[in-house]
Amino acid sequence: MRNVAILGTGQTNHARRRTDVSTIGLSREAVLRALEDADLTMDDIDSVVVCSGPVLFAAVNQPEKWLADAIGARNKPVVRVTSGGGTGLAGALAAVNQVRAGHANRVLVIAYDKLSEGALQYSISTLYDPFWGREFAVGIMGFSAAYWKSRMDLLGHSEEAAAMVSVKNHKNALLNPYAHVKKEITVEDVLNSKPLCWPIKLLDVPPISDGACAIILGSEDAAKKSENPAWIRGMAYYCEAENAAYRSMIQSEPLTIAAAKVYRQAGITNPRRQVDVVEVQEPYTCFELSYYEGLGLCESGGAAELMASGATQIDGDIPVNPSGGCMGANPIGATALIRLAEVAQQVRGKAGAYQIDGAKVGLAQAGGGWANLRGVAVVSSEKG
Repeated sequence: MRNVAILGTGQTNHARRRTDVSTIGLSREAVLRALEDADLTMDDIDSVVVCSGPVLFAAVNQPEKWLADAIGARNKPVVRVTSGGGTGLAGALAAVNQVRAGHANRVLVIAYDKLSEGALQYSISTLYDPFWGREFAVGIMGFSAAYWKSRMDLLGHSEEAAAMVSVKNHKNALLNPYAHVKKEITVEDVLNSKPLCWPIKLLDVPPISDGACAIILGSEDAAKKSENPAWIRGMAYYCEAENAAYRSMIQSEPLTIAAAKVYRQAGITNPRRQVDVVEVQEPYTCFELSYYEGLGLCESGGAAELMASGATQIDGDIPVNPSGGCMGANPIGATALIRLAEVAQQVRGKAGAYQIDGAKVGLAQAGGGWANLRGVAVVSSEKG
């Protein structure tokens, strides 16, 4: 299997409304930063993967056609991938496979969402099976609240533990120059924030953001010409049942399957000790607790204790979301690629104010659909 590396990354400055640019202007901003980071031009790119959320999120149909001219992709292979919040990781996997198969030497992946211009809540309400899913789910928040409640008593995923996740991620986002939300909060602030769908409260929920992220993936030969690449050691993306009746409410099966596969690929047997930094896509605080267990950072039922121990803080032994995660910025179609870009920058030693000292191995997690799609990636400063 051919080795694949991340040669460069770029993000926009995320905000609730980026009125200064159109969707393509937003995407071009991220692409130019990724090209600059990799010291490349579009002439060096062989193929492009465009990633976005559902069409209604940004109110542009077939956006890959619009983007091609704006980013200089004319007369290059262009394909679009979409799978909700996990789109960026799904698109990155598609790009990795292009390189591994020998179809391209360098592939640009661009993920974006301009949520200020689309019908977000309406779009989310149409994600479910129209006969069996929609009334049960009551939107993504309703189903997420049901997930959390089912784990509270059995696994100890308390409101206080989830509030600590929010406090941690908000504090970390203060260090991130690209973050949309920069606000220090307390556990009491979270617990006393507006109830939305119990046990979910306002400060358990990330913002809605306009933003984009781009990465450039390359072959081993391409990596020889780039400074300080981050190597893809493993990547996988899995799906589970559409209807809730066929799912486990305790742990995401596609997450555990993806993690197991990626750990085999990367030669990881003890992620808590072998991984230096983690970025997870937390659509609600309760999900981060679940991811600790699903990714094997602690045993089942150990997430609240792990959070309380300080281990996942930026100065802990397994820092999670030093960038601030989705609490800092949440352009849904780009969030998964942001997680991958963040761990790549960590192992490249280019994460700036929130750089984790000595980070060599990074773990990224993302998901889409209505919590039924989950992906995992491991990147390293060294080839496998």
